[in-house]
Amino acid sequence: MVETALIGPLAGHAEFDSLIARLADEYDADKAEVIRAQIIDQFAVEGTVFISDMASFSSTSRKRGVCHFLKLIHRARQIIAPIIAANNGRLLKCEADNCYAFFKTPDEAIRASFDINAALFESNRAFELDEHIFLSVGIDYGRVLLVGDKDFFGDPVNTASKLGEDLAIHAETLVTKRALEHSNFRVPELAERMVARISDIEIKYVRLPMTAETESY
Repeated sequence: MVETALIGPLAGHAEFDSLIARLADEYDADKAEVIRAQIIDQFAVEGTVFISDMASFSSTSRKRGVCHFLKLIHRARQIIAPIIAANNGRLLKCEADNCYAFFKTPDEAIRASFDINAALFESNRAFELDEHIFLSVGIDYGRVLLVGDKDFFGDPVNTASKLGEDLAIHAETLVTKRALEHSNFRVPELAERMVARISDIEIKYVRLPMTAETESY
């Protein structure tokens, strides 16, 4: 496994926004390059992006009403947040039914996805079927701009978003090949190795379906 380390100091959102604004207003190529280098130096890190999505958000909201689903979102966040923290992750933000987290290693992110789904399966036992919560997760690894404890940007964010929100079905984790290359996780022999092409970008990933019996590793 390749060791991972933060390669730049964490800084705040105000400073990040200021630098981006300066870059947007700078027309001199050399000065713009200096600003870009400053952004990379202050915010670029190597790590793992975790993006989750609650299954059937649109259909359930239409059928039961938005208040019903907001209730489920609240319950899901109460489960997700402490498990991400317990696996050394940072929950950066939650927007609607999506949660965005950053981990140092893919192993921690994969373990968190297993633990979260196991907790959701257990929680669902106490509720009727239309109260059940299922999560899909996308995980990628690489260089991102990490803005304090609030946000991140970069290709791994885009890829994890595509996997978690567009390609994964409920109770399923999709992990990119490059994330697995930086992980000690042993992919089950029968796990599906997939290739998707989205907006002319090829994504190689593995499907890890979650079940009530799924255990962490």
